[in-house]
Amino acid sequence: MRILHGLVKCALSIGLLIFGFLLLANVFGVDTPLGNFLITDKLGKFLVGIGAIFLVLLYWLTALPLKEEQFLTFENEGGSVSISVKAINEFLAKLTDEFAGVVRLKPQVAATRDGRVEVRLDVSVKAGAKVQQLSQVLQQRVRESLRDNLGITEIQAVKVNVSAIATGETAPSQGADWPET
Repeated sequence: MRILHGLVKCALSIGLLIFGFLLLANVFGVDTPLGNFLITDKLGKFLVGIGAIFLVLLYWLTALPLKEEQFLTFENEGGSVSISVKAINEFLAKLTDEFAGVVRLKPQVAATRDGRVEVRLDVSVKAGAKVQQLSQVLQQRVRESLRDNLGITEIQAVKVNVSAIATGETAPSQGADWPET
């Protein structure tokens, strides 16, 4: 039924667009049988043609789905708890301050089909940081933070992607400024 509904929407939109363009073409001197048959004056053709095109554009712009805020919901002994994905991402981004070797941390939290949580961390690290150890500690800290502070225990994976290694000239985006010695 959805496919049929989509086909009808497309057919009506295309038909209305063609109708509008034919009327406008007739206004600007292109002889079309449709333009002479329905409306005789040029102003009427122009207004109806622009109106038809505008209606189709307005329909398709308003029919676009808005991105809804996503929530992770889990049950505990007191009932259900829902936390927005945006709030979890902001919470995890604050872990940057706990790691001297991390310049920037951008988390992306997603729920899997089986109800578990998957976390992807895009990280920029300072040059000279031991990436392997830093990544392992970061993964462990993310798991602990989600479990202890937010009550999220079903964590499928914490993936760390090191997207940049900042040289000594690059200033950290967060944290305190320390005088150089």
